[in-house]
Amino acid sequence: MIGGNGPRLLTLAAKEADTVNFTGITFARGGTEHDMSAWKVPAIDERMRLVREAAGERFDSLELSAQIQRVIATDNRRQTAEELVKTWPQLTAEEILESPYVLIGTLDEMVEALHARRERWGLSYFVTFDPLLEALAPIVARLAGK
Repeated sequence: MIGGNGPRLLTLAAKEADTVNFTGITFARGGTEHDMSAWKVPAIDERMRLVREAAGERFDSLELSAQIQRVIATDNRRQTAEELVKTWPQLTAEEILESPYVLIGTLDEMVEALHARRERWGLSYFVTFDPLLEALAPIVARLAGK
């Protein structure tokens, strides 16, 4: 697995890795500021195109993965996304809800979001950080049919 967000790293991953992990993280100002523009659907589509082209014939054998940066269980996903705009002012609430790097909503909504991301981008593998594992456990159980 090779993960990243920049064109050079994603090109390397497409050519060499079995799994390409899209992290969505870009830093500006010498690594001191997050650039959230890669979380927007057009930017994700562009990165997918880059990986598809760089992989060539091996694209169909690649596993595509996304790095989940935030999991928030809530009954009001729209309101929660609107509150996150205060933290991530480069994004709209809709862009946050569409991003493969965030899961927000009820258990059913988060499972549905993962299915939609698989359908749209072919993402079938998701990774995250230890602190989010407990929040993801019910989602994984649902996806596993438990």
